[in-house]
Amino acid sequence: MNTVAMIDIVHLEKYVVGDDALRDEILSIFSDQAQLLSEQFSIEQTDEGWRDTAHTMKGAARGVGAWLLGDLCEEAEDLVGQIPGKNEKRAALLVSIRAQMTDTVCEAKRLRNLN
Repeated sequence: MNTVAMIDIVHLEKYVVGDDALRDEILSIFSDQAQLLSEQFSIEQTDEGWRDTAHTMKGAARGVGAWLLGDLCEEAEDLVGQIPGKNEKRAALLVSIRAQMTDTVCEAKRLRNLN
């Protein structure tokens, strides 16, 4: 079975250069931020609020190499303006973002516990 890692450890290693404590701190900060942003996400947000939340989560995700989560957030950034069925599309995407975020935060915790 070919699976995609929730977090690209090779990408993350470029920043921490073998420093496990730094890696763990970055993953902890990411986890806290991702959970907070997930709670902020709402289909009722203004377009600006929705885009800002998606953009911030995308940056946090890509910073640790959580490519799948980052891609979902990039998709969310575009759900602004006069889009037919916008709230329904946001709701469906939000389910995917939250599920991916949960899986990614679990992976971050697993990686922190490797020491």
